[in-house]
Amino acid sequence: MKPYTHISLKVLLCLFACVIFATAIYGQNSDFQHKKDSLLKVIASTQGEEKLNAHEELAGLRLPEEELDLKLQYINDFIRETRKQQNTKREISACRSELVCLHQNSRFDEFNKKANEYLPIFKKNGYYEDYYEIYSFQLRLLGTSGNNKQGMIEETKRMYAEAKQENCLYGIAQATMLIAEAYNMEKRHEEAEKYFRETIKNALQLIKKEPNQITNYDLVSNAYNCLMKILLTQKRMNEFLSLMSDWEKHTITFEEIFGHPDPFLVFYYKYCALIYIEEEKYDKAELYCDSMSPIIPPLGLDYIWEIKLIICEKRKEYDKAIDWLDKIIEHGTIIGEADYVTSWLMKKGQILSKMKRAEDAAAIFEKVIQRNDSLRQLENNAQLDEIRTQYEVDKYIAEKERNFNYFLFAIGSCILLVIALGIWIYLNRKITQKNRTLAQQIKELITQQEELIKETLDKTLFMPVETLRATSLQSDLCIESRMDKLCVAIRDLLLKNKIYRNPAITQELVIETLGTNRRAFSEALEFCLKMKFNDYVNFLRLKDAVQLLEQSDLSMEEISDMVGFGTARTFRNQFSTKYDMTPKDYRNSIKIPNSHSERREEPPAILAT
Repeated sequence: MKPYTHISLKVLLCLFACVIFATAIYGQNSDFQHKKDSLLKVIASTQGEEKLNAHEELAGLRLPEEELDLKLQYINDFIRETRKQQNTKREISACRSELVCLHQNSRFDEFNKKANEYLPIFKKNGYYEDYYEIYSFQLRLLGTSGNNKQGMIEETKRMYAEAKQENCLYGIAQATMLIAEAYNMEKRHEEAEKYFRETIKNALQLIKKEPNQITNYDLVSNAYNCLMKILLTQKRMNEFLSLMSDWEKHTITFEEIFGHPDPFLVFYYKYCALIYIEEEKYDKAELYCDSMSPIIPPLGLDYIWEIKLIICEKRKEYDKAIDWLDKIIEHGTIIGEADYVTSWLMKKGQILSKMKRAEDAAAIFEKVIQRNDSLRQLENNAQLDEIRTQYEVDKYIAEKERNFNYFLFAIGSCILLVIALGIWIYLNRKITQKNRTLAQQIKELITQQEELIKETLDKTLFMPVETLRATSLQSDLCIESRMDKLCVAIRDLLLKNKIYRNPAITQELVIETLGTNRRAFSEALEFCLKMKFNDYVNFLRLKDAVQLLEQSDLSMEEISDMVGFGTARTFRNQFSTKYDMTPKDYRNSIKIPNSHSERREEPPAILAT
């Protein structure tokens, strides 16, 4: 086979591998997106426990680091849904997930703010393990921020007293662990050892009560790890080895219960490797290094490289030691740990000196000196940049808040206007509906009144026939006969002659016209028309006014003159008192949509007369 054929085959194989890799990545992303979309659909279309489960699963998806804000949004949606459904247990779980996510991603300011909000909720509802776990996170942050170690110790003692008072063993164990860590940072190893041992004792009691609670195992392993460092530093090898045996049993129990290795097993293997290095059993030390590889995360590989470096240096394999050092320095450069890199550069210079490479060692030491000077300058510049950036940020935030307040004011004004308009439209419709109902009732009333008036006009006698027959021989002298004749005269004067349309008409004028007296007139009017004079006159005027409002476009002044009220004001007052609406509202209420253009061919009866 020709050489170029080999090259072509290799190129094709590389291309094929790239295609397979790209397809796998695309398929993984596609599956992830499909799962996310399906969960969002479930959330939008379900209620109750099923919706909460979908929220929880969505919040628990492993998103890339750059999509942390999206993950936090999903968690916040989960919290809002638990509060909406008043599910306290799920709410506590969701709040804890948000706090752990913020802490793991070094969003410490947000973590502290949220912790201050959620801790009282945890405590109020009796979720003490979550309460003390998050509380301990806060105190550790306090201890690592500046010179607050003493403040951390005092605050931790308060936490310890609180847990004692509530008889919460988990809180006591967290408190003793924090106190031990604080003393350890102060190099007060005797006090630190005492509290680490107490933490192990308390956590083991917790494991007996709750063997499936992983946080209790983490407490034990962390305490073992810190205590081992102290014993190793003090060269107390017998106690060290005894404790290693106890720790090994604990890691075995952990794997049996949870089905995977204890994460702290990395530190256990590291101590085993260091013991064998001390005993110059380098092959066994390397075996423990290899055991660490499957369980250590990528960012922790420098743990293995450091032990490999020590082994190579002990064996005087300086070339291999330099290779491990280069890896460690590269790792430190990637993660941005300047002091870490500088310390390992110093170590590289020392090993180069042992290799008799004086010039290379001198160049490394010179680089370290320059790096330290550069770091100081960078630190000063960084402080100036931080002050300037803070000023710009504050200025931007203030301007943004002002614009936002203007926007809120504008939105609020628009909302108020819309609400006012909506109320106006609603009330207007209610009033219109009420007026239409009243108008219909008025029309029915007028119809009844017309029938009553027609019946009155058709009468020839108002007194019963039997009464009149009994008195017919003395009709001129009979009171009943005289009253009947007076009733007919009043009826004709009001209903046929329509004298009520005269605004100046009065009861005295009518009495004078009829040639009777007030008492006889009142008795006859009450007997035949069942009303007093003024009431009956207004009754007739309003009846005519309603007809004119329905059948003409006359103004209120013209109508009031025609029916006898004299002034529009008197007309409006009488109409409103009688019908509980104004004449104008009545006219508007009886107009039928799409018939405004229709005109009556015949004039109203009142106009015709």
